[in-house]
Amino acid sequence: MSLDMPFYFFFGILGLVAGGLIVWFLMAEHPFESLETPGGPVDEAEVSLLAKEMADDGRPLDEDTITKLLGLHGDYVDGRIREAQAKAEAARLEAERARLAQESAGEQESAGEQESAGQEVV
Repeated sequence: MSLDMPFYFFFGILGLVAGGLIVWFLMAEHPFESLETPGGPVDEAEVSLLAKEMADDGRPLDEDTITKLLGLHGDYVDGRIREAQAKAEAARLEAERARLAQESAGEQESAGEQESAGQEVV
């Protein structure tokens, strides 16, 4: 019976290691977590390859356009596009709020003028 005990101990250690690896793999943030590549500097070789492939496909694009598109894609992946969209949406909502406040102030002013004009007639 005493000979079986070391096997239990080593299998327990092996189970803890395997469980730890599984949890680490599922819970940790890995660079291979998504299919998207992280945004970063645009590689000139990648740009020339894409320009060649697009030209071969019958859709020629210049390298500056491809560089801009890859930069925008990197910004989107890194979340910088969402920040710009949120700022633009906040500015639009603030302009809409100011316009509505101005309209309601104008309506209140015209209603006040109508009341005072009605009182003078009587």
